[in-house]
Amino acid sequence: MNKFKYILSSAILTLFLFGCEAEKPSQDPEDIGSTDRYPTPSFTLTGGSTSFNERDEPVFVYDIVFDRVIDRPVDFTFEQIGGDAELHTDYDLVPGTVPAFQNEAQISVVIHRDGEFEGTESLVLKVVSGPSLANTYLVNPDTNFPTLDLTIENWLVCVWTLFCSDTYGDGWNGGHVNVDIDGVVTEYVAEETTSTYEVLIPDGSSYSFEYVSGGGTGAGPGWESENYYSLTAPDGTFWEDGSMDYSSIPAEGIITDGINACP
Repeated sequence: MNKFKYILSSAILTLFLFGCEAEKPSQDPEDIGSTDRYPTPSFTLTGGSTSFNERDEPVFVYDIVFDRVIDRPVDFTFEQIGGDAELHTDYDLVPGTVPAFQNEAQISVVIHRDGEFEGTESLVLKVVSGPSLANTYLVNPDTNFPTLDLTIENWLVCVWTLFCSDTYGDGWNGGHVNVDIDGVVTEYVAEETTSTYEVLIPDGSSYSFEYVSGGGTGAGPGWESENYYSLTAPDGTFWEDGSMDYSSIPAEGIITDGINACP
């Protein structure tokens, strides 16, 4: 009987001690669902003003830095959440990856000139992890992913076509066409036999095309009788001077000027 009581007492004591040990939360391992083990990224934006003209084709870059490294790569990109700008027409996205055992990456937005008259556009992007769903579970769920709100002013340009020819084939000897766009002057010549240039002029810009003589006598040093040019405006208006058979000399001076109005 005493032996039975001893065994029963020992069993009760064991259950008591086990129960007390199980009630001590301080001895439990960390909850496997804790977010503390996930890296938290920080985001730093560069690229200038978020309101701009598309002619500048700005690039906006986010530098992404993890506060700790992990043993898996994590991808980042953008998701368009607002605005009327179109992917691959008005802008493109460059995703990035934080490699395994490293903690930095970059993602960027590249703005394009589209050459269409469309007024001011907007673009709202949000940084996201992924696109793989698995990436979502590798980043601290408390991460504050930034948004990028852009205002894109339209830049409309149209093409003027300038053709230059040298009959002899050795290039213009001092003669050239000056193109002045809003006070910025560029010089064009025939390179060897012929050269064709597409001159881009913004809508509403002032312009002038001017032929500058390299001699003007038909013989050396300018050999002007070899020179010929033609100019075609965006609406099809056409100018030409000189010849390709040594029969005339281009007149020096303004070919055309005005304020550009894209058709």
